[in-house]
Amino acid sequence: MKIIAIAFTKNGGRIAKLICDRFEADGYIISTHPTDGLNTFSSLHSITKTAWESYDALVFIGAAGIAVRAIAPYVDNKAEDRAVVVVDEKGDFAIPILSGHIGGANALAKQIAAATDGTAVITTATDINNKFSVDTFAVKNNLHIGDTKLIKEISSRVIDGEKIGLYSDCELHNIPDIFTDNAEVGIFISHENKKPFPVTLNLIPKNLVLGIGCKRNCETVEESILEFLKTNNIDIHSIKAVSTIDIKKDEKGIAGFCKKYSLPLLTFTADELRDTKGEFTSSEFVEKTVGVDNVCERAVCVAGAELIYKKTPHSGTAIAAGTLKIDIDFEEF
Repeated sequence: MKIIAIAFTKNGGRIAKLICDRFEADGYIISTHPTDGLNTFSSLHSITKTAWESYDALVFIGAAGIAVRAIAPYVDNKAEDRAVVVVDEKGDFAIPILSGHIGGANALAKQIAAATDGTAVITTATDINNKFSVDTFAVKNNLHIGDTKLIKEISSRVIDGEKIGLYSDCELHNIPDIFTDNAEVGIFISHENKKPFPVTLNLIPKNLVLGIGCKRNCETVEESILEFLKTNNIDIHSIKAVSTIDIKKDEKGIAGFCKKYSLPLLTFTADELRDTKGEFTSSEFVEKTVGVDNVCERAVCVAGAELIYKKTPHSGTAIAAGTLKIDIDFEEF
């Protein structure tokens, strides 16, 4: 987590320096109170704008009202908001005021309070009632939250003592007794965008390997992949990696897709693909061209995934996909 500490007084500067030392944060103090070891700023608007664009967490050492006014123009949604913590200039209290769960502000406030011998003031309902928090659970298990607006719906049911639904394609451990398989509101843990409950919050694990082969200089790679995902009802956030033969590592369409969506590109030699065990869709043309009878399906399996979606040709590409085995632990919430 990349953290910035912003202070307004000499005492606040002392706390900012402590935070910088303990959390490897960047520290700033208003230019009227220069302090050794801290950068200075003259415009709260400018420093907040820079911080919002460049940091994961903003820590304001001062009055909560200052922080609220500073971040107000940038607050957008649960999935994108930065973690924001306010610490008083004596370090007595650390108060998370934005993105307590997804952004990690609650956890950061507790860590700061421990460092200053202060108290973390946590106000989120699931935390103070010691109840299951779906967004904390999702973050700790690296699950993408489909519709963040439904977090409130899930949490309100949990706090009221109601059971919520649960389906999963992944292996689950330590499942709390708040879950049932028949409910109006529930969560579905899967790479697929299905809605097994009338109100379903999709939690998407990053466990899909996409295997791809394509013609040289193919210009429709992204279009083909997106069509493949749509046809199979696969959420794009589930893709962990793209896999192909090594001679395609510089293929513009494949490399461009990976760069655009921040995905690693795994490449394997023809021999490595050929040695992969399994039943694959064979093509004499592909074997003559690249030295192995199938690229996309074999590329999925050699990357360690179980082949689920067989070879699908589309506009000069051949795409397959499989899932990696992952375990989901409900103690991690």
